[in-house]
Amino acid sequence: MTQIPALQSASDIHSVRTGKRGAPLVVLVHAVGIDLTYWGDQIEMLRTAYDVVAYDLPGHGGSARPAKGFGFADAVATLTGVITDADAGPAHIVGLSVGGMIAQNFALARPDLVRSLVLVDTTSTFPDTVRTALLERARLTRAQGMGAILKQTLERWFTEDFIQRRPDVIDRVTRTLLADDPEIHAGMWEMIATLDTAPRLASLDRPTLMVVGEHDPSTPVAASRAMAERIPGAVLHIVPDASHLAPLEQPSLVNEILQGFLAAH
Repeated sequence: MTQIPALQSASDIHSVRTGKRGAPLVVLVHAVGIDLTYWGDQIEMLRTAYDVVAYDLPGHGGSARPAKGFGFADAVATLTGVITDADAGPAHIVGLSVGGMIAQNFALARPDLVRSLVLVDTTSTFPDTVRTALLERARLTRAQGMGAILKQTLERWFTEDFIQRRPDVIDRVTRTLLADDPEIHAGMWEMIATLDTAPRLASLDRPTLMVVGEHDPSTPVAASRAMAERIPGAVLHIVPDASHLAPLEQPSLVNEILQGFLAAH
């Protein structure tokens, strides 16, 4: 399997920081193919009470294209660097889709740097048939470019109603995806296909919130429910009228859920 290259130094990672220094740190980890700016509604809400950092994954947004193989261990190292550079941990880690997968791996590897976990529209494992489909998506992207997977991506990420109602958001996401490097995108899907944290979730001992769109076909409600049952004390919230990117489709509701959880921990 070909993998995307890995990060050489922390300076290669682009991030933004806002909010109240000295307040609890919140780190936002975005989904594959987009960038930190898609956390805009959450950053605006969190900055009044928290020290907030959002960063671009390697090869996304303003972060450098990595230089050798990149996997979940590398993603953990990158997130470790983000938190230690902020010099304000442990952190509340909020991860969307692959960001949630990275957050799980991070919490298992570096629990000392985790205050709580918020896992949004994500999963902990896949059946073999899905792993095969993920690898096929990577192959198609590498062979034919981002345009080959655009339509199916938008249909997975958003409900039909949202696509019709918010053409501005769909246009923005379309432009972002088409500007992505197909090799980076393909390599990310190859990394995602290796995910299997499910057997270790019972060892997580940090407060955990699961958030999932009611109509998410990629990481469905059943996957979040299974994770919530494995993680001690985890809380599950299902977001109505949302698909795979619930923070974009239902920002006010997601913010309300997120704010309540963080305030409690």
